[in-house]
Amino acid sequence: MPDRSSSKLLRALLPLLAATGCDGCPSSKPYTPYTLGSATPSGSPPPLSGVAPGAADAGPEASAPDAAAPPRFAVVPSVPAPAGGKQWPLEGGAVVAAPTGRTFETGLLLDADGDGARDLVVWARSPDGLRGELLLAPAARPQALRTLTALPGDLAAQGCTPRVALSQIGPSTLAFDFAPQCGADRRAASAGATRWLAVIRLPGSAAGASAPPELALELRLRAPPPEEALSAALEVADRDADGRDDLLVTLGLSGALRPFHAPHPFPAPNPSPAGAASELRAPLIFLDRPAGLSRDAAQPGETLRALAASLLRDARGKATAPAVAAAAQRLRRLNAVLCADAAGGGALAGRDAARAGEALVWTGAGPVRCGEPGLAAAIDNAEAVAASTRGAPIAAIAALDHGAEPRAKDADKLIAKLAPPATATAVYRTAAAPQPAGPGAFGPLAFEASGALLVRTAQGVVRVDPATSTESATDVPPWPAAIHAGPAQLVAVERRCDAPTLLALFRSSPDAVGEMEVPLPLLRSQGPRARAASPERCAGTERLPFSPLAASEGGFDIAVGAALVSIDLRAAAPASSALSFPLTTPAPQGAARSPDGATLAVPAAGGLLVTTAGGSARLWSGGDLAQGTACAPANGGARVACVVGAAAVIFEAK
Repeated sequence: MPDRSSSKLLRALLPLLAATGCDGCPSSKPYTPYTLGSATPSGSPPPLSGVAPGAADAGPEASAPDAAAPPRFAVVPSVPAPAGGKQWPLEGGAVVAAPTGRTFETGLLLDADGDGARDLVVWARSPDGLRGELLLAPAARPQALRTLTALPGDLAAQGCTPRVALSQIGPSTLAFDFAPQCGADRRAASAGATRWLAVIRLPGSAAGASAPPELALELRLRAPPPEEALSAALEVADRDADGRDDLLVTLGLSGALRPFHAPHPFPAPNPSPAGAASELRAPLIFLDRPAGLSRDAAQPGETLRALAASLLRDARGKATAPAVAAAAQRLRRLNAVLCADAAGGGALAGRDAARAGEALVWTGAGPVRCGEPGLAAAIDNAEAVAASTRGAPIAAIAALDHGAEPRAKDADKLIAKLAPPATATAVYRTAAAPQPAGPGAFGPLAFEASGALLVRTAQGVVRVDPATSTESATDVPPWPAAIHAGPAQLVAVERRCDAPTLLALFRSSPDAVGEMEVPLPLLRSQGPRARAASPERCAGTERLPFSPLAASEGGFDIAVGAALVSIDLRAAAPASSALSFPLTTPAPQGAARSPDGATLAVPAAGGLLVTTAGGSARLWSGGDLAQGTACAPANGGARVACVVGAAAVIFEAK
């Protein structure tokens, strides 16, 4: 059955976007943005091509070229400087000398100022290659060098080797590409390396002879984390028939963060050359106005919305639903990388920006704002519908519960369908005071198979029989609060400004100095919200609540909200992965599971999600349950005990 997913949809959208106007663009002011296209640091910059970005992966169903369309401009690449790089001969015998302290590296001979003579546009670099200027040497006055643009001083990536490219990509458009190549061994130190693209506009015939070229656009692409690659392709075309070159910048994200698996195509109906379909793309469009380039505010938001809509269509199909969760994570990443106003994608600066891996695309006006406040909720909803389609209610609720935005319109109905609401009523409050347990610990409550409740107190373990309202001391050994897997101890789950995923922190041994980190299969925008923050301002480091589910020599099982995660410590590099319910690991005392391990009770969706393998799920709420912590269910899920203040309270659902 043909897959009606986003690659096909995006290929269909791009030609349409070519004809789209710019509603609401600030055409009265020049738009001078920065945009960077960054590939993996050890690779070469992608070519600045006049070929349509969608052409590489167009399958048999792609539209045929329009015979009436004008031929595409043949890109003119620059040539290396003559030997030594200190002089460059022009036509007619004139010679351009490199400025003191600079060496010519690459240049173009073309009429850059509209006077009919071939001028020199050339990149002049410092000895280390990390500073330089794009210069114009007019044929009429070759020694009167003019700086068209200079590499911003904050982009010098020490220890890296720059690769530069200069091309004429349209009749009146030049593109310069500065890409630091830092090598895998220096990737961590150069995580802030930034690729810089500068677009130069040449004067049209109406500008008159000797009109100077001018900087039209700058783009900065910060280097993504090592497992990902960010590309940029430039296409020039007159999209609004005004005789001026408009610019389409197609940004592509490929690869996958740890611990996510390498992506399959998102999904495409036809195979494509060189795995192009595995790169998820969205455009920025800039229309050339007399006052400067004006960005079409509809993009990339329109494309991101269309991709989210395609996910929802796939979510409803039995055959396509299993692939939606991975595709949703890829779309969340693309949204966070492109859009500073994406949920959880706050713009950062300085040291934090070097590792954040988000808001990677910047313009001269700052990071790109996409204006799509409901996009994250739409992606969450598609993932939840897909989980429901494949019969995974906990995964569906987890998808709806971790967003930073209000839920999609039908999300609450879906939650009520998957886990009908139940009113919790307290049936017993203990006199025994549970021993306080901090976050990230096994709780002080555990049911026995008989239905009695064990309460770990400072003096020992007390057995509570709510049927007879009796509490008695026992000889049951107190179970440990610390969560151990062999010598390793799980310490916390954190959301940080400098990490694109949530992190689990653990100590490798009791006497270990410092903590080790394991990326979790949850992006920074996911997981419970410890405190609210503007999407464009990271809230700093947050320690998130989580529920321990199991611990063994091999690792830990935890719930972050309703998201179930396994942390495997057996490999040389500890890893994590999503868990399916029911769990197969034994249920230790103090975990958020019943004695037989078949029932789970975790905070989610504003209540307590209680679900039993082979049975139904219900969302408990009401009364003192809202203040309850360290909850543990009984076998079958008819009762749940939680710590409320200085007592343990047993609840039943009505």
